[in-house]
Amino acid sequence: MIGVIGSGNMASAIVNGIHGGFSDLKFQIYDPTKSKAEDLAAKVNGEAVNSLDDLKDADILLIGVKPQIFGELAAQLHESAIEVKDKHIISMMASISIDGIKNKLGVTNVTRVMPNTPIFYGKGVSLLLHSDEVSEKVSTQINDYFKACSQVFDIDDEKTFDQVTTVTGSGPAYVYLFAQTMVEKLVKFGVEEKTAQKMVTGLFEGSSTLMRENSEESLQSMIDKVTSKGGVTIEAVKKYREHNLADITAQALDDAFKRSGELSSEFN
Repeated sequence: MIGVIGSGNMASAIVNGIHGGFSDLKFQIYDPTKSKAEDLAAKVNGEAVNSLDDLKDADILLIGVKPQIFGELAAQLHESAIEVKDKHIISMMASISIDGIKNKLGVTNVTRVMPNTPIFYGKGVSLLLHSDEVSEKVSTQINDYFKACSQVFDIDDEKTFDQVTTVTGSGPAYVYLFAQTMVEKLVKFGVEEKTAQKMVTGLFEGSSTLMRENSEESLQSMIDKVTSKGGVTIEAVKKYREHNLADITAQALDDAFKRSGELSSEFN
């Protein structure tokens, strides 16, 4: 049984996704806003509980709260009827390390997960990092839970986990930003905005399918297939390269990772 603490959008998407692949798995859900817990419980044949005490029989605690309130939550868990040290903790909290979770909760078995928003439709990417104490059997089971709603990538160390998070976790925002620039230009061309967004959405969806179906092919090769010397497309590609799109992206991701480190120092 999994005890869920917090039933926000991302936690709800994960629970719904896991339920889709493991319909017999039981969930107990606690949220200070009881109606949110009840709404989620109704979708997964779960149980909305009144307090943290009611999660005492859960084998796993999935923590889906904001990292800013983790200190307060840790104090509440220690005051509850839960034998926290015996639980396996799955944390969705950004910037809070495995050691930080261990120290605050007095636990040994910890898994960090970083999903992204496409998980709402079973198309997400989830990073997983297990503490050394987690057995192979348990780590495999947890990985299988997240495979029910996303592609799963195991990460071996905390630094890499936080670095990769700036791409897979934050990445949807960058995609939407790039898409927005294209939509805005199409509107200036005279295309109605909703139609422009459908065009760009189809562009990204189709291009993603091609990347997936031709995963053995390099991205440069795929670029070459769309461009031709002296053609239209290469002029746009040349402009992106002239303005160092690769450098801008690298700098943006470095800044995101730097901020992650600042938050990690604060929360841990």
